[in-house]
Amino acid sequence: MTSRTSPPGPKPSLPTPPPEGARRSHALEAISAHFSSHESLHVLDLGGINQANLDFVTGFGHRLYAEDLVRSFDGFFSPGEISSGQFTEGRITSFLDQTFDFPDQSCDAAFVWDALQFLPSTLAQAVLDRLHRVLAPDSLLLACFHPDSSTPDTLAACPHSCRILDTRHLLLVPRPARRPIQPFNTRAIERFFHGFQSVKFFLTRENLQEVIARR
Repeated sequence: MTSRTSPPGPKPSLPTPPPEGARRSHALEAISAHFSSHESLHVLDLGGINQANLDFVTGFGHRLYAEDLVRSFDGFFSPGEISSGQFTEGRITSFLDQTFDFPDQSCDAAFVWDALQFLPSTLAQAVLDRLHRVLAPDSLLLACFHPDSSTPDTLAACPHSCRILDTRHLLLVPRPARRPIQPFNTRAIERFFHGFQSVKFFLTRENLQEVIARR
């Protein structure tokens, strides 16, 4: 993973009015409150590195480690493995070891965004299990899920690049290419995070479901 840090600066302030294109995120507010009440956290961002998220995290005096999980998946597994959906246990373990090179319970928060929904279900569960290992107790994980539907049009969607604008607002930018998506309804999300202490859902005006899972 890529690690970036800088000397602590002033904590992010809420602009008025919100930036154009911003969406209100109550899950981000919960993460921001957590960041404000802790010092020197190690934070994971599985959406890849971008300057907005780097500035946000380091503004609280924390350290950011970034990895583009979807791109790493595409680069590690062969086209044949991806098209067949067949992944051996050894290959999955190698992918996890390469992507999450952290000691157990050494990280304090994770921005997963919508990345897990764009991995095959076997890989998504393995990634979540590894995150459970590397996150410390009481850590928070923020994830987003596109709406569940049985219609063929929703079997593919665009992953989003998520940029943190301030303590309440996100800018979600769809990536260019649509790709297969794993459907999750509320019950499935609860089962998915069964190893975590708690899962809290946040209603939004958009169709994206926000989740905070506490390790």
